[in-house]
Amino acid sequence: MKYSLLFLIAMFTSASFANTEEPVTTQPLVTINAMIDIKGIEQSAEQGAQAMLKMADSLELIAQNRNLTPEQQQNIHKTIENINNLVDVSSDSLQSLPTFLKESKETLSTTSTQFFDDLTFKVILLLAIVVLALVAIIACFYWFILRPLQNTLLQATTNISTMAKAIENSALSLEMTNKNHDNILQLLSQEKDNQS
Repeated sequence: MKYSLLFLIAMFTSASFANTEEPVTTQPLVTINAMIDIKGIEQSAEQGAQAMLKMADSLELIAQNRNLTPEQQQNIHKTIENINNLVDVSSDSLQSLPTFLKESKETLSTTSTQFFDDLTFKVILLLAIVVLALVAIIACFYWFILRPLQNTLLQATTNISTMAKAIENSALSLEMTNKNHDNILQLLSQEKDNQS
C-alpha cells in the first residue's frame, strides 16, 4: 500500500520535476512520465485562503455587533483565530508540497532501482538454477541411461562377436568332419574295389 501510494505520487510529479534534475547518462529500465498541476493547486489553495480570510472578516464584523454577549464575541474571536490558523497551515502545506513531491519521487526512484536490481538478481539466479538443473539432468541421463546402455551394447557386440567366432569354428569343424568323412568313404570305396 505504501509503495503504491508513493508510485502514484511520483507518477503525477515526475514530469513537473523533470526540468530540475541533472541529465541521466544511463537509460532507465522504466520511465515514469507524469505531471501534476501545482499551479492549479496553488490557485485553488489561494482562493480557499482568501475565502477563509473573507469569512474571518465577516465574523469580525459580526463580533463587533453590540447585541452579542461577551461570551459570544469571545467564541467568534476563537473561531476567527482557528480560521487564521487553518489559512496558515494550508499556506505552509502548499509551500512544502513541492519538497514533499520531490522527496516522494526520490524515494520512488530509489525503491524502483532496488526493485529492478532485485529483479535482475533473481532472474540471473533463476537462469543459473535452470542451467545447473539442465546440466544435472544431462549428467543423470548419461550416467543412468547412456552409460549402462553403452555397457550393454558393448557386451552385446562382444557376445555377438564371440558367437560368430564359435559359429565359424563350428563351421570349420563341420567342414573338417565332412572332409574326413569323404576321405573315409573314399578309402572304404577303394578298399572295396581292391577286394573285388
